[in-house]
Amino acid sequence: GSHLGAAFPPLSPRAMLGALATQAKSAGGMIHMDPGNGIVAETIRSQIDSETRHAVDVTAADHNDVLYKVASDLDAKHLLTVSISISCFAEVIEQVGADFLTMRYGSLLCPTAEIGFSVSLQLNLDDLAAADEKKRAETIALASCLRRDIEGAPLWVCFGALLNRTPVPRPLYVVHPRPLEPLYIAPGMDRVVVIYTMSFKDPTELAIASIFLQELELVRRTEKSLSTAPLVSLSTRPPMELEPFNLELPDAPLGFLSLALSVRHLDGEGKLEKAVGLIGSYRSYVFYHVKCTKSNMHSRMRTRVNTWLQVLNRAVPDKQNSERKTVGGRTFKRAGTASAATTF
Repeated sequence: GSHLGAAFPPLSPRAMLGALATQAKSAGGMIHMDPGNGIVAETIRSQIDSETRHAVDVTAADHNDVLYKVASDLDAKHLLTVSISISCFAEVIEQVGADFLTMRYGSLLCPTAEIGFSVSLQLNLDDLAAADEKKRAETIALASCLRRDIEGAPLWVCFGALLNRTPVPRPLYVVHPRPLEPLYIAPGMDRVVVIYTMSFKDPTELAIASIFLQELELVRRTEKSLSTAPLVSLSTRPPMELEPFNLELPDAPLGFLSLALSVRHLDGEGKLEKAVGLIGSYRSYVFYHVKCTKSNMHSRMRTRVNTWLQVLNRAVPDKQNSERKTVGGRTFKRAGTASAATTF
């Protein structure tokens, strides 16, 4: 037992996260989620590049139980409709206003969404094929990032107001991308605080996620290279930004994770869009790495058990007091391992 323990020392979840972080650094960094839906983007791109227009009807799922549909108009195959079904659509539009969609999508926005969906965009494939590459890329990104922009509409509003030094219409925005995990956005004069609540049904995943988020807060405080990163805070009590609103808060066994973003995190080419994408996909980012950590731990445990079984199989003692035969055919019994005497 002592030899096995020395050969295979126990690996704690904290050590496991450290090992995964080391592997990620050597591989070029942690994996980040693409804000757009790859199936939607590839479908649109293939239709633009196609010399002949074929009818398509593609359905694709995304994070947070979101559903996309890309379909051609049967009467005019050069028109492609991209629709999305998202559970928190009505909640978001009530807070940011319907003008947000018009400002974001312009002429691409359909007056009425397809039946069973929240929003629909219509793309003219002939116009996109004749446009330059930059215009095509922007249109494909708009259509494939519908989930990011609708769920993150309050982020666009609050971040934009912070950059432009303009007042925000509401003191607090609440979005439910998932039923039991609301996202709170609290705008301020010099920063925007985004507060997450995450729910894990599996107790092992809950323990790993707790360590993951604690390490996130600790690294932000101790690493000098991250001194300009958004402030991170993990607390079991509701943050002070939520205290004035007397909200009915959900059960949060992990606590409340707060990220505070200031102007320096948003000011610059592409920074605003990148911040909305990263903040919106942060829950999926955490869940992905928690699942990977759990899978890695199970794999290591299975490997360790197999090694122990091999050691135990090799350590099976020889049978004692068994009869043996000499070359001449005579039988004898060994008296015992402690005695060298042999009886015939």
